[in-house]
Amino acid sequence: MKPLELTNPTPTSTRIVRAFDAPLALVWRAHTDPEIVKRWATGPADHSLSVCEIDFRVGGRARYVWKNPQFEMGMNAEFLEIVEHERIVHTEDYEGWPEGRSTVTSNFAEAGGRTTITVEIEYLTQEARDAAMQPGFAEGYEASFKNLDSLLKEL
Repeated sequence: MKPLELTNPTPTSTRIVRAFDAPLALVWRAHTDPEIVKRWATGPADHSLSVCEIDFRVGGRARYVWKNPQFEMGMNAEFLEIVEHERIVHTEDYEGWPEGRSTVTSNFAEAGGRTTITVEIEYLTQEARDAAMQPGFAEGYEASFKNLDSLLKEL
């Protein structure tokens, strides 16, 4: 599988593109069902997603807590827009993150039995974007997506 593509199209945004060898309906379910999300969205091998609560509806909220032996990181989200099997727009507000809330738009598209996800993250400032781009950001995303590759074969 081709690794994710990460670019910074504007001073305040990041774009992540990744394809999966699975139909769109299955990839969508893997992004919206908390029991499935908890199995793949862990980041690197020594991390876990200990809390994954998703009220998947416009105005609904989500809570995630990642852990590893050195730290615990919590994040709260609110769903702003949901277009079934096409787009999810939500906020992300990380606990202890002084740079403020970001807005994430995930677009899903299927072609030839493969699903491509394009994730656009909009930060409040360039400084917030640069702080998020610390070493490990892309690696954490890719580790989770590799977990998802394996899980999609099981589902």
